[in-house]
Amino acid sequence: MNELIEKWIKVYLKSYINLVLYHRNVYPSITFELTTYQAFTLPKFIPINRHQGLQQYIEELINDVLSKLIHIFKVSIGIIDKENNVCIEKYVLDFGEFQHLDDISSLTEMDVYNEFRSSLNCLITQLEDMPQVKDDTVAFQVFINTVEYNPLATIESIERVSNEDIKNTFDRAANWTKCEEHEYIENLHENNGQPKVKLISLIGCDIGPFVIYNYIEQLMIKDMNHVYSTLNSNKDGTSSMGSI
Repeated sequence: MNELIEKWIKVYLKSYINLVLYHRNVYPSITFELTTYQAFTLPKFIPINRHQGLQQYIEELINDVLSKLIHIFKVSIGIIDKENNVCIEKYVLDFGEFQHLDDISSLTEMDVYNEFRSSLNCLITQLEDMPQVKDDTVAFQVFINTVEYNPLATIESIERVSNEDIKNTFDRAANWTKCEEHEYIENLHENNGQPKVKLISLIGCDIGPFVIYNYIEQLMIKDMNHVYSTLNSNKDGTSSMGSI
């Protein structure tokens, strides 16, 4: 990956993940530092969770994803309803049209910077517009959609862990568990079909070879009062969140 892209995508992903965890109340707001981390000269500081173990996990997650990015076409932060283990929201970054070029001489650092800034600003606006999540009702999981990637083959090809680089490769290959696309909604079929999913489009990044689409998938199901503090009721009885 181009060094310029890699430099700023790490800042972007760190900000993106912490913003979702904060605004969707995955962890209590008091566990976040609100005045120390400013990214992309945004008007507000980015909330960063104080837990060192969580930040180490996020840092390793970002490095792991970037090491596999040529095989990845989607990265999603899933918000999981603790009561029934259902993924009720997905914050999706789509790398399907991202071009892995070392030479991006047509782009300036400010071009890249401004794309990430606009994307995060849109995410913040959307998150602030959504209804609050009640305390201790959700968790999160990270999903990646890959192509031509087999972690088992990577593990089997490593005969002996002899240095730190090989150890990291082994650990990152073992980090992921294969699951089906709709595994987390299998018990929520409505009318003998899949439950409805609402798509909320957000500003991503789209300049030259540097393309990342950004959107939210929201599961449209009934009886979500145990999770959301405020909901909009639809005519069909399902619940939906407000959006921009």
